[in-house]
Amino acid sequence: MAGAEKKEAPNAAPCGVVLVLEGLFLGACGCYGSWMQNFRPGTMHSAYSGLGAMVLLVICAGLTVSGHYKMYMMGVHLALLLQALFVLVFSMQSFRSYGVPAKADRFPLFVVMDIGSVVGLSLMIALKPKKKKEATA
Repeated sequence: MAGAEKKEAPNAAPCGVVLVLEGLFLGACGCYGSWMQNFRPGTMHSAYSGLGAMVLLVICAGLTVSGHYKMYMMGVHLALLLQALFVLVFSMQSFRSYGVPAKADRFPLFVVMDIGSVVGLSLMIALKPKKKKEATA
């Protein structure tokens, strides 16, 4: 494979920005969820989950803009999988908490986090660098 040319990573800065912003958004929402419950020990999972999602998305953003093709591919595709997972999880949490009086305070937060995740995933799909079509003579 000595003659194989090295693939160049495309400019994925817009994707990196989306990932960092979505990570900050989910981290803030998770901390807000714990703050709403006065940071009681049983509610800290909200902050931990939000901050964990933030860390994962920021790592993916770093991989995406690394300039190395393989790292770029791993970062973009792992981020897309994580974002799809976040949409699924927050949709399920919204559905399960809808109409349940004990979870009425969390329902709007789940909906906001779900909408933010849908927007982030949509932006990633729209901004992901496309493959260049080779010209045929």
